[in-house]
This record gives sequence, C-alpha cells and structure tokens, in this order.
Amino acid sequence: MIYYFSGTGNSRYAAEKLARLTDDTCVNIASIYNGTVKSVEGKKDVTGFVFPVYYSGLPEMVKRFASHPQIREALGSYVYCVITCGAETAAADEMLARALGREPDLSISLKMPDNYVIAYNPSGSEEAREILRRADSKLDKTAQAIISQGRYRSPGFKKRLLTFVMYPFYGLFRTTLFYRADGNCTGCGLCAKVCPDRAIEIRNGRPVWLSKRCQHCTACINRCPERAIQFGRATARRGRYYIMNIGNGEE
Repeated sequence: MIYYFSGTGNSRYAAEKLARLTDDTCVNIASIYNGTVKSVEGKKDVTGFVFPVYYSGLPEMVKRFASHPQIREALGSYVYCVITCGAETAAADEMLARALGREPDLSISLKMPDNYVIAYNPSGSEEAREILRRADSKLDKTAQAIISQGRYRSPGFKKRLLTFVMYPFYGLFRTTLFYRADGNCTGCGLCAKVCPDRAIEIRNGRPVWLSKRCQHCTACINRCPERAIQFGRATARRGRYYIMNIGNGEE
C-alpha cells in the first residue's frame, strides 16, 4: 500500500507512478481523513509513504496519520518513503520514523517543481517539464529499488540541524489569516473541494476560511482557475503551479 499526501499534484504524480511500476495501490491520506475512502486493498508486506517536505519537515496531516495506532499496526515488513521537494528534504524521513515508531528501510528524495507561491514564484511550464523528466527517471530507479527491497538512508546531522531550525516556522506560518479571494473570484467552489483540511466553505458565492490553521499545501491558491485566491499581497504578482496544467501552455 502506498499512502500519499499532495496539494498541487507532485506527490500524487509520484505515488501513482510508483503504484503502476510496483503493481501496488495508492490512496490519498486526506481522503481517509475525510471519510471518502472506507477500505483499500494493496500490498500488505510493503508500505510506502509519498509526501512533500514542508519547512524541512512533515506536513501536519502526514505526521498525525503516520502516528495513528491503526497505521502503525498495518505497516508491512518493508517500509519506504519518497519525499518530494524543491531542494532539500532535511530530516523529514526521521520525523516520519518517529511518527511510525520504526525506521523506513528506504528513503528517497525526489526533486519536483516548486509550488510554494506563498514564499516565491513557482516553476514555470518549461522548467517544470524538465524537472518532471528527471523525476520520471528517478522514479523508475526507485521502483526497482522497492521491488528488490533495497535499503538506503542518507546521513543525518546537517539534515537534523536544518529541520531543527526550520520546522518551528511551519507551525507559526500555516495560518489562514492572510488568505482572501479577490474580485476575480467566480464562486466556483473548487478551492473548498480540493482543500484536504476542509477548511474552506463557500458563503454567498465567496470562499471563507473556517480554521485558523491549515496544511499550507497551497491547493486552493494554486488550483484556482481564475488565480483569484491570494495570501497577503505578494502572491498577486506570482505565477501558479498545478501539475495537470503542465503541457497545456499554462504557467
């Protein structure tokens, strides 16, 4: 079984490809949390986790999911993780190990297109296509490593230090306070539909953020078809990234 968490499609892309290459099944962690998936059949002796790194650590939903007693009890004899990132995964795999109560046998860092529009401009289409081409090659090799139940984890002191310094900012900055919809909003409701936290509700044709905190997966802001959702002021000048738009001439 492969469990994944994804906001703009990078980790879902990786999980679905690994599922095809390893003859396994993948399921969205958020769909389990939201109750839309009741039961899923996959390989019982192999458990994979595919997720993005946030502030050099785990998305909050992944951390809660991995530490749940039912997930711990259902782990296969072989456990691996593929961590998608723009640059560095830091010690996210060690955080996963603590949540699971056991070390992953295989930990892979997979560079994917940048998507955190809150802090910087996401990857454009041409750059994203090239990054995905290289990612495909690494996923092919990763699938072979999983099939042969290979073992690898990179050394950790510098990774731990980076996570120690950066991860506290995740708790600080994953506020919804600065989210808003500008005048381009059509009230289509896609933002509420794709939010893994169910933190958005459409009221009087406008999105309203219900929670003080969210995952900061940026699904709402990146997937809005009108680019109407903003976080503060800077995002209005930045592009958007959603993996399904790559190849469609959109940036």
